Amino acid sequence: MIKLLSYLSKTFFAIWVTTVFGFLVLIGLLDSLANGSDILAGGGGFIDTFKYMGLRAPVIFDRIFVFTIVVSVLLTYVKLIRQHELVALLGFGISVPRQLLLMTPVVLFTATSSVTVIDLSIAPAVRSLQAWGIGEYKVKNITPENPLWLEDNGRIIKANKRIDYNTLGDIEFYKRSEIGSVDEILWAKKATYEGENWTLEGIELLTTKEANGEPRKAEQDINPRIWITRQNPKSIARLAAEPRDLSISEMRNFSKEGNSGSKPRFAYTFWHVHRLTRPLAAWVLLLVAVPLMQSTGRQDTGDKTLIIGLGGGFLFLIIDGAMATFAASGGMAVSTAICLPIAVFGILGTWLCLKTESLK
Repeated sequence: MIKLLSYLSKTFFAIWVTTVFGFLVLIGLLDSLANGSDILAGGGGFIDTFKYMGLRAPVIFDRIFVFTIVVSVLLTYVKLIRQHELVALLGFGISVPRQLLLMTPVVLFTATSSVTVIDLSIAPAVRSLQAWGIGEYKVKNITPENPLWLEDNGRIIKANKRIDYNTLGDIEFYKRSEIGSVDEILWAKKATYEGENWTLEGIELLTTKEANGEPRKAEQDINPRIWITRQNPKSIARLAAEPRDLSISEMRNFSKEGNSGSKPRFAYTFWHVHRLTRPLAAWVLLLVAVPLMQSTGRQDTGDKTLIIGLGGGFLFLIIDGAMATFAASGGMAVSTAICLPIAVFGILGTWLCLKTESLK
């Protein structure tokens, strides 16, 4: 049994590594070609195309790794079917539940390792892409259409631009009284991070305290001011990033009450739980794939069940993506959005296992 476990694990893992490499190269190449004009416009060259592919790899891997596990399980069974090894396994009494037990360790190990790699690599990669400002990160970055709001030392701050990694543009500071009314508004054309603080330039100041409806003009200040804050370019990058592009610890931090991010708290909560449950999702898809691939006919090649399995994998991604959209926008409870796809495919996999066993 140990030798069989080792054989199946090695076969699966070799196929998975090849599958992941193929997906990353194909999607990364298409992505870099789509953004080639931006890379060239920014002064980049041929080498920068591969740099972009490398930085995008953790993001792409995060989106596809569960599907690559499904594909690898299906291809492992196609190999067993075509070499008539599946018939031998069944002949030696290795039933579907036992096959599941044999495949579970390597699938869970692969899924857990993938989550760990993503958690360590995705946040630094996204920060580098934000600093570069290529492709979708020009849109996802801080813009007038997508400003960054944050609370700092009792003030509400709105940043409308990110000129570069260390520079913010068109910033608004709203100083509030104890009862929440705005006492003072400060506009700054630019904020540059120098040393441990930000230097504000192009300042206009409007005092609204006790104005009682009296019209007042903003006063210009030609002298730079220092903005003392705990925020730095790295923390600004975390705030500006999409919740799923953060590490698990960062998502957990923003999901706590009182910690502000660029998105609502429930969005960080969803993606935090979503990433932690990906090994379970991978195992549930294994539960569906193994009984589905029990093709033991004389002329069977596994092609038909492979196509059905790939369709099932795509269906899971579609349902999971729809649930993510609803949950991240507040239209559905986080627990429901996480559990529904897993529960549906878990029930389907259990039914297929029972059906396969009842046919024997």
